[in-house]
Amino acid sequence: MADGSLLTATDLRGLLPEALRRPAQEGARLVALHWLGQLGEARAQWLLMGVPDPAGTDAGTGSGSASEADILHRARVALRRLRAVLREHETALDGAVDQRTLRSLRALGQATNDVRDADVQRSWLDAEMEQLPTVARDEAMRLRAILDRRASRSSTAVTRAFAKHFDPIVDRLHTRLSTYLLLHRVGMPATPTPFARHLATRVERASARLRRDLEHVTSVGSRDAMHRVRIRLKRQRAMLAPFAKSRPALGAWYDLATRGQDLLGAVRDADLLAERALEAKLPALHHALGAVALAHYQAFTVDWCARIDRVMQSLEMAVVELRRDSAPTTEAGVPLEIERKYLLRRVPPVAAAVPPILIEQGWLPGSALRERLRRSTNPEGTVACWRNVKLGPAQAHIEIDEGTSRELFEAMWPLTAGARVRKHRHVVRDAAYAWEIDVFLDRDLVLAEVELSGLDDRPALPEWLAPYVERDVTGEPAYFNSVLARAERSLR
Repeated sequence: MADGSLLTATDLRGLLPEALRRPAQEGARLVALHWLGQLGEARAQWLLMGVPDPAGTDAGTGSGSASEADILHRARVALRRLRAVLREHETALDGAVDQRTLRSLRALGQATNDVRDADVQRSWLDAEMEQLPTVARDEAMRLRAILDRRASRSSTAVTRAFAKHFDPIVDRLHTRLSTYLLLHRVGMPATPTPFARHLATRVERASARLRRDLEHVTSVGSRDAMHRVRIRLKRQRAMLAPFAKSRPALGAWYDLATRGQDLLGAVRDADLLAERALEAKLPALHHALGAVALAHYQAFTVDWCARIDRVMQSLEMAVVELRRDSAPTTEAGVPLEIERKYLLRRVPPVAAAVPPILIEQGWLPGSALRERLRRSTNPEGTVACWRNVKLGPAQAHIEIDEGTSRELFEAMWPLTAGARVRKHRHVVRDAAYAWEIDVFLDRDLVLAEVELSGLDDRPALPEWLAPYVERDVTGEPAYFNSVLARAERSLR
């Protein structure tokens, strides 16, 4: 790069592990720069291989070598993931990538398809040829020779595509991805949306569509549905790959998505090879490949379609882990809670159907500093005890939580006798948000709270909640839990 101030590969390796906790605009750029760097390295290795140049001279190892195939595979993976990241994080990238760049990357991807497909098909024939019936085996050898003749022409096309579509845009794209503007409201804490929260939203939004597409995979002929599932899994893996090894739940979902993508890819590859066999008038091989596609399809349905709830649970656990990484903080790193609160007319039926958590809260005596004790009893009977301090304005305040033992909680609880609250909490997850519906047990009061990722985060009221909202009471002291506790002196 001509500009020495731009990020180097070493810089990226140091920054990428912390991308989840950085602002969404920065995290998205770090991941995109990571895949752009991987693609650039593969491009450089492709040149060193001496792959046939546009003039047709072959100065290197020749097409079809294992090294060439490996390099092209790495280039395709990096390119595919770069394109997926640019699409999935379009809002966070905020105009850093123009349509010209996207068209160039798409053209490069199309130019590599033939080489990739030919390499995969030749590898498959080499590995499986001995398992085929005699007639199909003879036809497979004839198809192998046809693919060999096509490979050299395809490699030349890839070399031309790199020169035409990648080389002119790489420096410009690197420069644009290396900077961004972050808007900040004067007088308010600096709380940009963390990349982990943005990523959680992108991952979760795919869940309903993924389930729908899986439900449409009903036979080996469900090509369109299988294609949609495979593309969704590719995008999930592209977004999560840099963090899969460091986050267990992300890694579990990434591995599951990898297995699913591999099985669907095997179905697709067998189908493509069967089409080649049909074009070459090799009927026995065409029939044998149909049986191979069916076997991979059946493996996929057993592992995925028949266990769809387990699949979606793995995805949900990945989202939960991302949310844990996305808690906003002040510039000094102190945890910050940003929330909105709504007064409800009554409990929405959707919330009432969720088993409640019993929450008991009490405040120790104090004026400038008041410590809160909280005991939560989950529907299955498990109990968690916490100590908590909040400081600052209602909309965005510092919140410090600390788990405590039941013994210490019980010892301190009598000190809160003058300021307690008991309520049932129904938690309803909707898109990227968890809506907490609190039903107070000592008065006729129902409140809804939602925790946000930043001051500019403005989620629309869900359809199941909106009809029951009286008004937004965020910042109204009368609805602070600590004020409500002062008003109730008779709780035990």
